[in-house]
Amino acid sequence: SSGINAEWPLRPGVGLISCAREGAKSRAKAAAKAKAKEAAVDKARERVEGVDIEAVKAKAKGGRFKELVGGKNLNKNKLMKMGIHLPTGQKAAPKACTTAPFGESPGMSKIRRNGKNKFYVCAWVNFQHHIGEDKATPEYNSDTVDMRFDLFKSCVDEVNRLNKQKDSTSTSGINFFCDMTEEEKRPYFNGLVMPEAEA
Repeated sequence: SSGINAEWPLRPGVGLISCAREGAKSRAKAAAKAKAKEAAVDKARERVEGVDIEAVKAKAKGGRFKELVGGKNLNKNKLMKMGIHLPTGQKAAPKACTTAPFGESPGMSKIRRNGKNKFYVCAWVNFQHHIGEDKATPEYNSDTVDMRFDLFKSCVDEVNRLNKQKDSTSTSGINFFCDMTEEEKRPYFNGLVMPEAEA
């Protein structure tokens, strides 16, 4: 019951040769594994050598947004003096948002639906800075700015969606409709505004 078959003739050295073969196979596998690991490390080192470390550090500090807008920020008070209202929770916006041409704030075309607010805020600041006399909605205040900002974000999403259509033959852009409610837009889309009928 020791598990040895007494009828089987034992041949000296056969078990030892078999163990030696298995050991050689294991060492060959280990060597191949080590060689593959070394090749992967060398490949990773080559990729790292081609990386601009300063660019990586800069991106880590501010990401793509900072790369696009760079420079100085305008705080909420300076923006208010310019007639620009920030949505709740925002304390500043990059100056580049005001200096970019109308509707072309940094990152405007790259905004993804419901993306990071800072890209929308930059576009919002750009809109308010440039809209001037074309603005058709009432002046913003602390009670209305967030609602107008949400309308504007929806407009930006729609403009970017339309511009990404491959079969489109036109280019959409930001305009004075972007901060309006549907009710406020209605007179512009229906032509002549008719006086209400008297009952």
